Amino acid sequence: MIKVCLDPGHGAGDPGALLGKRYEKDDVLRLALAVKPLLEAQGVGVVMTRTDDKTVPPIAERCQMANSAGCAYYLSLHRDAAGPAAHGISLWVHSRANDPTVRKAQYILDELLAVTPTQNRGVQKGTPQDFENFEVNVYTTMASALLELGFITNADDNDRFDRYFDQYAEAIARGLCKIVGVDYKAQDKPSEGPKDETITIPRKDWNTLCAALQAAVDALRKAGEGDG
Repeated sequence: MIKVCLDPGHGAGDPGALLGKRYEKDDVLRLALAVKPLLEAQGVGVVMTRTDDKTVPPIAERCQMANSAGCAYYLSLHRDAAGPAAHGISLWVHSRANDPTVRKAQYILDELLAVTPTQNRGVQKGTPQDFENFEVNVYTTMASALLELGFITNADDNDRFDRYFDQYAEAIARGLCKIVGVDYKAQDKPSEGPKDETITIPRKDWNTLCAALQAAVDALRKAGEGDG
């Protein structure tokens, strides 16, 4: 079975970027847990570097989990942070990534940008900081990328993340399937059965109905007594 690794960034005592009580570590864990069953439904195995906020291996160990499992791709899930005006989606690959690795990251970016309009910050090499590469792109032996799904410091990006959460999860799954050569087949949502309808009768009408029924019962009773 072909496998990919989903790495929800940060965790436990490392919240990642934050805005008030909103933590990056929580957003990306929720996202990874939503992507996982979508991939499994396509027959793609998923290695998760963490499934809760308690067990958080160091980055080198997370990468080794994917290496040992023979994963075909490694995607680290993150949300960006900057000034309140910064927004959009980007993916980061190794500073010396070859064209196929860049193209694979582009598959994911294209799917995400198709969900709803936002700034395309591109597939970029290296890091925006003063170090050469993100560690997830250094210690992995397969193609990899670090996804920044919007800025947690931007209200519109947070709204998009929440409003289009399911669509973003499916977009990531679609992109990953394309990367590993699996045709993504949309899953039919279970149809809902007919809902019970509740009819509300105003109290005035209810009282009138009850009185009419009682009158009918009384009339039948009297008719029965007359026959006797």
